[in-house]
Amino acid sequence: MTNPLLDFSSLPRFDEVKPDHVAPAIRELLAGYRALVAQVIACDTPVTWDDFVQPMIDCGERLSRAWGMVSHLHSVNDIAPWRDAYNELLLEISAFYAEVGQNLALFAKYKALAASDEFGRLSAVRKRIIENELRDFRLSGAELTEAQKPRFKEIQEQLSALAA
Repeated sequence: MTNPLLDFSSLPRFDEVKPDHVAPAIRELLAGYRALVAQVIACDTPVTWDDFVQPMIDCGERLSRAWGMVSHLHSVNDIAPWRDAYNELLLEISAFYAEVGQNLALFAKYKALAASDEFGRLSAVRKRIIENELRDFRLSGAELTEAQKPRFKEIQEQLSALAA
């Protein structure tokens, strides 16, 4: 049987998700997201919506959907196996989002797209998505000094742990 957290073909199958599905699915999605980030950063061609933003959105949505299911199941089914599954991955998820949010090469790609000719031809919705991404990088500490970034990441991880 396939992992229901990795099935994005239709509505979430909450009734089929078990705590032991969580770690393999989330770690697979995190690895895929990291691979995509590495790929887009390494690409020397000018960034475009189709080759850069859309794949990032798609990858992010898969991770967000799977983790959202886990979070929901943890909140409505607060038993030890769900708490353990959720808490096992919570710091990894938090660290990952802090890592992506402070990735200067990725931030530079979004800034390059915002400064490109293509940006002027994008729909208002797509422009807003890019503007929001740039804002989110700033809010994630991308513009902090290298000395300040570890402390910011530490605070983010502590907040996640406390929320659990």
